Amino acid sequence: MFQGDRPYLKSSIRRRSSAFFRRSVYCLAFFVVAGSLVFTYFTPGFSDQRQLTCSLPTGTLGNPHSDAAAAPLDNAVIQEEPGSAGASQEIADVAGPGDSLFSVLCANLIEETTARRIAADMASVVAESWDQGKDFNAYTQLKPEETRYTILTDHAGNFQKVTLEMDPAHVYHSVPRGNNTIHSWKEDVVVDFRVEAIAFKVQGTLAESVLNAGEGSMLATKLTNVFRWDIDFQSESRRGDVCKVLVQRRFADDRPLGYGDVLAAVYEGKKVEGGKKTAILFNGQYYDDRGVELKKDFLRSPLRVLRLTSKYGQRFHPVLGQMRHHDGVDYGAPTGTRVQSIARGVVTTAGWHGGYGNYVCVKHDSGIESRYGHLSRMFVKKGQRIQQCQCVGLVGQTGIATGPHLHFELLNGGKHDDPLSPKNKRKYRVELRQVASPLSARFDQVRKERLTSLASAAPPLSSPKGQGLASAR
Repeated sequence: MFQGDRPYLKSSIRRRSSAFFRRSVYCLAFFVVAGSLVFTYFTPGFSDQRQLTCSLPTGTLGNPHSDAAAAPLDNAVIQEEPGSAGASQEIADVAGPGDSLFSVLCANLIEETTARRIAADMASVVAESWDQGKDFNAYTQLKPEETRYTILTDHAGNFQKVTLEMDPAHVYHSVPRGNNTIHSWKEDVVVDFRVEAIAFKVQGTLAESVLNAGEGSMLATKLTNVFRWDIDFQSESRRGDVCKVLVQRRFADDRPLGYGDVLAAVYEGKKVEGGKKTAILFNGQYYDDRGVELKKDFLRSPLRVLRLTSKYGQRFHPVLGQMRHHDGVDYGAPTGTRVQSIARGVVTTAGWHGGYGNYVCVKHDSGIESRYGHLSRMFVKKGQRIQQCQCVGLVGQTGIATGPHLHFELLNGGKHDDPLSPKNKRKYRVELRQVASPLSARFDQVRKERLTSLASAAPPLSSPKGQGLASAR
């Protein structure tokens, strides 16, 4: 029996020895790790550094004017300023949705009271010096992904300097000074203009075409305003049309800052009357190449950004489910888009009008009548006299509608006209005046110079998409 059990005895001894060895290794590893953590935790400065790092938002640190600062990283890393070790820490980031001046300061400074004082002082300077910020305060939402901020603190997290960049021309700073006060000021930024000739082909909407050419969307808005009396870019622009623009490009300390005035523009289109439209800025107004002012009695459309969704005439009603005559045209646009009166006149109706929902009717001085339906809000009242381009309301979906859009009608002598009819375009676009005779020689000189500059511009062979973001601001 004993001899037969010997193999089992040896096996049992080996198993116990192996288990004892493993337990010994585990215990030794545990004490090594635990000792390391305890030693690190009580190392001077570790607790302060841990607290400061955890309080940082996600962002990119360093120079807020660099390209790297425009692309936030997944995890913020503290960057020390040159000088003595641990002298200062700099946090740079862009505002996110819902951020305010107070919220970004509160998230990055130790004391909320300090953050509140800095935000209030800096906001007062912004409100005084920024034309878009008259009502700006510490809790006003900043433009996400556009507004940049930099916060400089000492190693203990105490405030040293805050920089807020609304845009390249509007940069603000705050620093502490004696008697526990804050000093805030606007940085003097040099803004200059450079004249550039730009050419592009139409590919989709005007805004899409401008962006495809590597320019900012603001240029499309400016072109729409220049030609708003002559070209309906929704119904008359076609793929392959060519547009050439002589424009002032703004710079702030050599950084792009959008656009100034459009000095001249030429649009060549298959559907445009005459095949080409020319605009030359002279004495604050736009004229064609014959010296005739572009401004007319009537705009081409009541919306600056629009999409034609339903034409004039017989159609199948999408809600009522039957064929009916459509007395106007429908322009698709987001809720809240501004609707402007196509000409000056008197408001004859402003209120609810059955299936048209919120509805405004304007009687113009020439006897023509325009109507605007499905508005989400109305800004005029019955009997009110209004001017051309004045906002009468906002696009909506009131009444019988399947989506947000503007129902627009034109009436002449009480009878409906097709707003998009070529013959009606000429009937409703009355030319105002020409360049005054004493100025005609000067106009001819300006016209020749600017059209010569545009003649050499040619659309690019390929579309540099995505390069117009900086110019769009």
